[in-house]
Amino acid sequence: MTLEQAKAIVNGLGGKAAGHLIRAEDWNALVSVLGAYGAQIEALDTGLQDVQADVAALATEVQAAIAELAARVAPLEGLDEVVARIDAETAPLRENYLLRVSTTNEHYLVGQVAELVFTATALDGGPLPEPRPWLDIVTTWGRLRAVPGFIVRENAEENALAVQFNNAGQVRVQLRSHFTKGITASTEAAFAGVLQAQAGNSGKTVMRVLQEAASPQDPEAQMAFRSISTMYEGNRSVRGFADAYIDQYTGGRIIGGISLNPGEWRHYRATVMAFAKPDAVATSPDPTRGVATIQVNFREWIPNWSFGHIDWVDPVLPDWSRLLDVHIRVPDLVHRMVSELDKRATDAGVLGRIRDMKALEKAANVINPGNDTLMQHGKAMMQGALQMQFATGFADTGVAAGYARQASVTQQVSQTAKAAQDTALDAATAKQAVTVLENRVKAAEQTGKEISAGLRSLGDGINKIDVVQVADLGSRLNAINASLSGLASRIR
Repeated sequence: MTLEQAKAIVNGLGGKAAGHLIRAEDWNALVSVLGAYGAQIEALDTGLQDVQADVAALATEVQAAIAELAARVAPLEGLDEVVARIDAETAPLRENYLLRVSTTNEHYLVGQVAELVFTATALDGGPLPEPRPWLDIVTTWGRLRAVPGFIVRENAEENALAVQFNNAGQVRVQLRSHFTKGITASTEAAFAGVLQAQAGNSGKTVMRVLQEAASPQDPEAQMAFRSISTMYEGNRSVRGFADAYIDQYTGGRIIGGISLNPGEWRHYRATVMAFAKPDAVATSPDPTRGVATIQVNFREWIPNWSFGHIDWVDPVLPDWSRLLDVHIRVPDLVHRMVSELDKRATDAGVLGRIRDMKALEKAANVINPGNDTLMQHGKAMMQGALQMQFATGFADTGVAAGYARQASVTQQVSQTAKAAQDTALDAATAKQAVTVLENRVKAAEQTGKEISAGLRSLGDGINKIDVVQVADLGSRLNAINASLSGLASRIR
């Protein structure tokens, strides 16, 4: 019987009035209810004992936990002092900045400009304190320029900058190739337009072709190079950038200085380091409060293109062959060709001048002068002047012009020396013949005193001959010939 059932039975037994009889079944029901209550009470007593045991165990655990917490809390009673000390010790560290750097790409072509963005905040992300801090930036390769609008201090080599953060907590700088010293931003921008031009009929830009080509010998890369040559010849700004770039790349020795493995690209990896500090005063003791680094890769291609450009002489070779054919016999051939080279260099650029010199050399090499001494001389002079010019590595024509002047002087001296040599040779031959004759005459001294006297007179004349005094030689020889004629008649 459940308690609910017992409760229902008890409720039914209640409500008796005085004088009512209690029936047996009611009594029995009441007894059964009491039995059920007793059983439930016994069960509750057992459960209560279990609960009491659990509570005792829990109390033991709680006491142990309280003891452990008490042991852990005791050392923290001086926490306020510890926190205060740590706060004082870390105060300088909390003055540091959180410095980040980013750029849009990792890989660039030389001729492009990589923009690096440095952003600084306080360590908690809040704005930088006033006055605004400065950022020292140094690169291992390439040249730096601050974006217009920033307060900046530059150095002569353009490989380091000091820039003040703007109100947004940013510094923006431009990184470009190392071989661009002194080239203006406008000239760089004009040359960057070359990379956006179409590369022949490939349907791609020059930039995309040069980025994707596996090597400079790739057919699409060669097509892009031809497109660049066309723009070089037609745009003064493009020529100015390319000429200045190659001059710096080769250290001024452009001819022969463009030495690259034609089958491979060359890459420059620049590591840019930045150091943030409160001010730009050299005597300030403030340490660096933020550091960031980034690496940017540049692919070199300008020397590869320029090497092919100066070797591509087909467009200019016919005209130089015609000019050389017209002037090959003139005495001042080299001077005329040098003047023509200098005149064309105004519109052809440095690389165009070198290509013209190569075309002129090729035109001279194919000339067949035969037995024409004037053509032989002209060809030799032209070849010598150009070979001497190429040997120096310089792109101007000063060496070739100097060679022509020196060769002209040398030729005149050579002709004078040859004439003197011929005269001296004639005098020496005459003296040798007279000496032989004198020996013959001496062998005939027994023919008479007159012959001996004639020979003595002849010997005196011969001994007075000085081969250096070429002008006097003719008259003396004539006198000797006359004496010899007389002797010959006597000897016969």
